[in-house]
Amino acid sequence: MLTSNVALKEWSIVVEALAEGKQLILVRKGGIRDPKGAFQLEHREFLLYPTLEHQGEKGEAVIRPEFRQQYRGFLTPSQRPCAVGLKVYAGVSYCGQVQDPARLLGLEKYHIWMPEFFEERMRYRPLRPTLVVVLRAYLLPEPLQLPVKPEYTGCKSWVPLDENIPIEGAQPVIDNQRFRRALEEISSRLEGR
Repeated sequence: MLTSNVALKEWSIVVEALAEGKQLILVRKGGIRDPKGAFQLEHREFLLYPTLEHQGEKGEAVIRPEFRQQYRGFLTPSQRPCAVGLKVYAGVSYCGQVQDPARLLGLEKYHIWMPEFFEERMRYRPLRPTLVVVLRAYLLPEPLQLPVKPEYTGCKSWVPLDENIPIEGAQPVIDNQRFRRALEEISSRLEGR
């Protein structure tokens, strides 16, 4: 049986957008507790671990207006949840560095962010690389609730899970042809082709 025991933390609204085929890209700099404070693409396949870390009300300003109502639905009181829902498995199809936020303009159909989000990410620790990662998302056959453990919390990107999560039978969120076209458009834009 195919399983995975590693997860990448990402805002809950982004994980949901990936699950719905409304998001294909992630823009990463790195968490404070990541090695050397920079994001490293340590794994090519992983589960998505939805989190509310850094997803406060101020985060709404960097989400496009048509996604803000859904975003508000993910905001919860300050108590920590005792379980997290896992339903998306992903594989990396492309990863590149971007220094100019203008390279991401015109790719709105592949993400839920406002242009200011990219500018903000690139200004934060400007000497650290900003990575754009294109993900192929798959829905797990059976979503599951995973207990939140202290070692899963905090400002870090990768979460090694204590158990192997079954991924066999996961179905792609978008069809192969649409994904290939999207991947070509995104990589061409980012590489200036």
